[in-house]
Amino acid sequence: MEEEQSEFRHWDELLPDVLGLIFSYLSLKELLKVIPCVCKSWSKAVMGPLCWQYIDLFQWSIRWQPHQLDRMLRMLVTRSCGSLRSLHVAGLQNDSNFSFITENAGSLRVLRLPRSEISGSIVEETAQRLSTITFLDLSHCPKIGAKAIEAIGKHCKFLVTLCRNIHFLDSAGKVELEDEANAIAATMPRLKHLELRCHFISTECVLKILSGCPHLEHLDIKGCLEVELDHQFLKDKFPKLKNLLELRLRNMEEEQNEFRRWDQLPPDVLGLIFINLSLQELLTVMPQSANPGVRQLGVPIVGKI
Repeated sequence: MEEEQSEFRHWDELLPDVLGLIFSYLSLKELLKVIPCVCKSWSKAVMGPLCWQYIDLFQWSIRWQPHQLDRMLRMLVTRSCGSLRSLHVAGLQNDSNFSFITENAGSLRVLRLPRSEISGSIVEETAQRLSTITFLDLSHCPKIGAKAIEAIGKHCKFLVTLCRNIHFLDSAGKVELEDEANAIAATMPRLKHLELRCHFISTECVLKILSGCPHLEHLDIKGCLEVELDHQFLKDKFPKLKNLLELRLRNMEEEQNEFRRWDQLPPDVLGLIFINLSLQELLTVMPQSANPGVRQLGVPIVGKI
């Protein structure tokens, strides 16, 4: 009993690496505001890289001003000391932040940057620094084009998941979206999970992707209205494809007799359209609609914000 007691250590006497591993399971708020105030050893441990291998700033991205988010991002990535494995942050406003991330991406596996204003040119210039990533989310990044996607495919050889969803209204008439799809087909053969919601692409492009990405198991093409696929053909030709998510409007020219008014469209179709509205419109205009289906649809959309 006495020997066991002599080997017992107080929490503040644990090795910094051990404390770092324990603290890595805490929330960002606890790591920044609670742990540093407990004692000197804990304050020192929370400054170490083991606490900052997985950084999730998504919720903070929504609440903070861009300059506040920039400072926090740079501080935490610097603390990781090159050991960063996963980063989730939304709404990056400039190329310098993206370049900074890639400079510290030696161990990075997961990178999620939805709704960011980073340019395609900076992605092309720095893609070679992202050679270790396996998961990439560039959804709703309007300044990124086919050349950037191609650069990612050429340099990120271990990429298995790509999320490149866009807004429904942003895709109409954009020919370069087909170029993006062709770039994916030509440069990302290891993909297993691909999301291309609301892309204005053809059936031929989708078939090229399926042929160029033979390991693809999950394909999300909801809102790709021009795509018409034969499911039996897909089952026979691409047996590894387990999940195909589709949502398309019927060709109105061929089926005018089945034309529907706006308030008679399926909820999923209306959802794709309404998700592009502002928060104020969703909260004040939608609930006042005379159609009960439209009123009810605003609830799940707002719930996703």
